[in-house]
Amino acid sequence: MSKLKPKKQPKKLAKPATKRPSAPRYSSWHWVVLASILLAVWVAYSPTLSAEFINYDDDIYITENPIIRDLNSTNVKYIFSNYYYNQYSPVAMTIMGMEVKLFGLEARPLKAMAIVLHALNTLLVFFFVHSALGRTEYALATAALFALHPLQVESVAWLTASMKIGTFSLFTLSALLAYDQYLRRNSWGFYLLALGLFVLSCFSKEQAIALAPLLLAYDYLKKRPLASIRVWIEKIPFFAVAAIFAVVTLGVKNEMKSESLADYFSMGHRLLFGAYALLSYWKKLLIPNDLNTFYTYPEKLAIPAYYYAAPAIVLAVLVGMWYAWKHDRYILVFAGLFFFINIFLTLLSQVLSVRDVMMADRYVYLPIIGFFMALIYSVDMLANRKPALRQILWGALGVFTLVLGIATHQRCKVWLNSSTVFTDAIEKGLAEHGKINPFIALAYNNRGIDRKNRGDIQGALADYEQAIAANPFYASAYLNRANIQFNAGKYAEAIPDYNKALELNPQEAKAWSSRGGAKAALGQIEDALKDLDKALELEPNYRDALSNRALVRFNAKQYQGTIEDTDAFLRLRSDNADIINLKAMALMELGKLPEAEQTFSQAIQINPQQGIFYLNRSFLYSRMGNKGKALDDALKAKQLGAAVNEAYLESLR
Repeated sequence: MSKLKPKKQPKKLAKPATKRPSAPRYSSWHWVVLASILLAVWVAYSPTLSAEFINYDDDIYITENPIIRDLNSTNVKYIFSNYYYNQYSPVAMTIMGMEVKLFGLEARPLKAMAIVLHALNTLLVFFFVHSALGRTEYALATAALFALHPLQVESVAWLTASMKIGTFSLFTLSALLAYDQYLRRNSWGFYLLALGLFVLSCFSKEQAIALAPLLLAYDYLKKRPLASIRVWIEKIPFFAVAAIFAVVTLGVKNEMKSESLADYFSMGHRLLFGAYALLSYWKKLLIPNDLNTFYTYPEKLAIPAYYYAAPAIVLAVLVGMWYAWKHDRYILVFAGLFFFINIFLTLLSQVLSVRDVMMADRYVYLPIIGFFMALIYSVDMLANRKPALRQILWGALGVFTLVLGIATHQRCKVWLNSSTVFTDAIEKGLAEHGKINPFIALAYNNRGIDRKNRGDIQGALADYEQAIAANPFYASAYLNRANIQFNAGKYAEAIPDYNKALELNPQEAKAWSSRGGAKAALGQIEDALKDLDKALELEPNYRDALSNRALVRFNAKQYQGTIEDTDAFLRLRSDNADIINLKAMALMELGKLPEAEQTFSQAIQINPQQGIFYLNRSFLYSRMGNKGKALDDALKAKQLGAAVNEAYLESLR
């Protein structure tokens, strides 16, 4: 009887050694090329260092923004809990406020910081593309094209755009790199870092919510099983954050929305313009010879025939992406997804609400990465098929990048000031449409504002007239034309234009405030206060309305109301000596003499060359019975040019 032999135990498979992935290796040549790209960024964008603030939102969001001008913990809390002019970008605004605190409200250092931010994003593009594709030459080429393409000028030279778009791109690219490290190392620390950076990105610009679906595209690129439960569970926090910020964005009413355009163009028109915008972006990425600050719509009854070809071409591109997906061209598919996912929210917003412009260069600041990944991949594939052309193709790509850098340097010169920006927009709008159309009114209006600020009153009036001629329903042009009359002391002549501006846009706080000022100057105190109350109802932190109402209340002997308005103003801007002086005068009239003395002294400390402040304090000292101090202040006021009554001086001697 044979013995049963025990079965051999199967050999246990050794567990694979868990190695921390090695850091990417770069040769010294790679670092030299990358350093050259960053140097080229500085050279290409150097003209912006001599540029000014642009009166296309730079005033609203930066120079006249009390939060940025006087950043403190109270203001930071405010911007995280409120919209500011229909925008919710608290992290971006806080960073800009920190820059202003460091450098002051000077354009040159802030523009320099915008260039540095773009250079940092260029570095992140390099590291991201290398992590995604594993090809250093792809990463260098994509970074160079991202850095030096003239379509990027608007997002760097225009501080309002840089503040939001540059900042959200910085956090988005950093989040992608952290997510890549999570996949490589299976480290939940990097996962949480990616999630935190995503939140910061969303706090900078609403377009950042695109990162949530973009992570799924990145999983596809890395050939992760998209049917895996883990893959989707990982994304739940990201989509939850995206949903929260989508709701926040939807809470913004009329963000950059034009009701008149929404009524003018049908949904079919809007879809057509969306397709045409996509096609135009692709064309400008390859041949950037007609860039504009203000891409206007065609008139509804004069839409060029070539617009109607755009949907078919866009559809063909989408079919091409489907074909690439079917044939496992992972890089091409990911590059296309990167472009479309990052631009989708902007296109959707355009279709649903209709903005003042049909498209804008800044909208492709981040999507441009996907476009050039696809281009470089295609060039490399062609070079692999035809090795004899390899050096020619890559050399042509290098020359193309150099030409783009030169074009960027030239394009930066358009962004020197508001007049150069809007003159360029007007000239290109006229060249494209052959005549003034209603959508160019904003460009004329804003150039007029800049001309007025430079003392060219006639030039400003001419631009306001052109804006009204282009679009008789453009309220801002009437408001600004009225302000010319107001500043000339022609208050009665200004009021009809204020009335027209308010008829067209009854939600314009500036028009209510200005009309209130004109009525006050004409002695219509009760009506003036009603207008100023309405202005502050619409915009509680509007400083001009607060200062106007404070003055009107003082003249109406409503001294307590004057103090309330001056205090509200000073919470927004604490260094305005004129407002402090007005508050001191109200305190004096209320008999609060010691407090008035302290307040007059504060005004003098801020502006010691203003004679009227000394004269007002002199009156206070006289009322307090201190003739010595009253005489000293009166003599100082006279020395500084204030009109001091000689009889008053004699009474003090």
